[in-house]
Amino acid sequence: MEDTKTIATDELLMEQLTNRNWSDFWIRLMGRCAWLLRKRYGVKWPNSELQDFSRNAISETIDKIFVSKKRKWNLDSYPEFEKFIVSALDSHVNNTLNKKSSEVEAGENDYLLDNNNEIELSQADIIISNELRKEIFDELSKAGADDDELMVFDCLVEGIDKPEDIRTELGLTEENFHNIWRRLKRKRDVIQKKLAANGY
Repeated sequence: MEDTKTIATDELLMEQLTNRNWSDFWIRLMGRCAWLLRKRYGVKWPNSELQDFSRNAISETIDKIFVSKKRKWNLDSYPEFEKFIVSALDSHVNNTLNKKSSEVEAGENDYLLDNNNEIELSQADIIISNELRKEIFDELSKAGADDDELMVFDCLVEGIDKPEDIRTELGLTEENFHNIWRRLKRKRDVIQKKLAANGY
């Protein structure tokens, strides 16, 4: 059976745009960005730079949802608009930081690259809701993923995407991690299909 998804209509989007206290919501989104940048990504920017980045990220996310319509609101995954926009903002922040980053040394993400040196499973693709996370876990389990593979995937979901950091987090040797990662990569289609079905 094919995955189906219910995408919000323009009318529903307009209701969210016009019937919401955006002043209060904007402040909460700014707080979310600050938390992401400080806690998840460990940035050391001064407050002014952090606030500028956050304002731009929120504006660009809103544009993708309401203007260019590049980001679709999947009502099945996110019945509540606020949870949807927070998820969209999380992804946008991650994508923006990945593009800005010039500090990753060559070879640091070797395990994440295919033969064309393209990212196969990146953190940008799996900043997801707890509900979708559980669905992907279930799909991976059905596809034969073992506990080690699920723990590595869990690290990716939590934003730990560098091989050395994952190995440290899970207490794995380099050989064990490499073997686990190869097994998980074989199941990447399971993850990508589930993400695509949910608007990622």
